[in-house]
Amino acid sequence: MSTFPHRASAPPVPDRRDGRPFFQRTVTEEQQKREDIFLAAATLFANKGYAGTSVREIVEAAGVTKPTLYYYFKNKEDLYIKLMDEAMATFAAVLQQAVGGEGDTRERLKALFLDIFALFRENVDLLRLINAMIYGPQGATPFYDLQGKIQLLHSVLSQILKEGISEGKLREERAGSALLLLLGIVRSVQFHLMVKDPPFLLTGDQICGAIDLIFDGARQGLASPPGREG
Repeated sequence: MSTFPHRASAPPVPDRRDGRPFFQRTVTEEQQKREDIFLAAATLFANKGYAGTSVREIVEAAGVTKPTLYYYFKNKEDLYIKLMDEAMATFAAVLQQAVGGEGDTRERLKALFLDIFALFRENVDLLRLINAMIYGPQGATPFYDLQGKIQLLHSVLSQILKEGISEGKLREERAGSALLLLLGIVRSVQFHLMVKDPPFLLTGDQICGAIDLIFDGARQGLASPPGREG
C-alpha cells in the first residue's frame, strides 16, 4: 500500500510505470509516524471493520504509543475522518491533473485512467474501506460525505468529453453513453483489485484498449440496424 502525500507539499507527479510507488515517501519523523498510523488504521478498518478495530490494535500495528496517536488525532473517529480526508484529497488531485492536461481527449483520458489504476492498486485497503462505507450498513462507520468527490469525477470526465466533441473526436449524441462506460471502467477496476482471485490479470494496456473502443464507438457510431439512424 502506498503512502499518503504530505499535505503541506504540492501533490507529486504520479509515476504510471508498473511496480513504482504512486506517492513519494515522507521525509520527517513526525510525518512518518502520522503516515504509519494512517496505513495501520486503513488496513485494520478495511479488514476488521471500524467498530471491530480498537485504538490499541492501531497503535500496535503502527508501532507507536497511544499518546502519539492522540497527539495527531482526537479519537478513533477523528482518525477515520482525517484518513478519508487524506484519501479524497489525493483522489481529487489526480482528477484535477487531468483538467488542462497535455494531449488530445483520448490521450488525456488514458493518462487519467492509468493514474487512477495506479492509485487504486497501491491503496487497495483504502479502496475496500471506501466501498464498505458506500455499500455497507448505515451507521457502521462515521458519516463521511463522498458526494462532492463523486460529482468531481463526473465533472472532470464530462469536461474532457466536451472538449473531445469540440475537437471533433466524438459525436455529441454519444457523449452520455461514453461517460457511462468510462464510469464503468472505474468501477470495474475497483472490483478487479478488491476480489481475492480475479479472473484475469488487469493491465494498463487493457484499460487503454477499452478507452479506444469507447472512443471509436463514440466518434464513429456502430452500424445501425435497418430502419434506425446511427
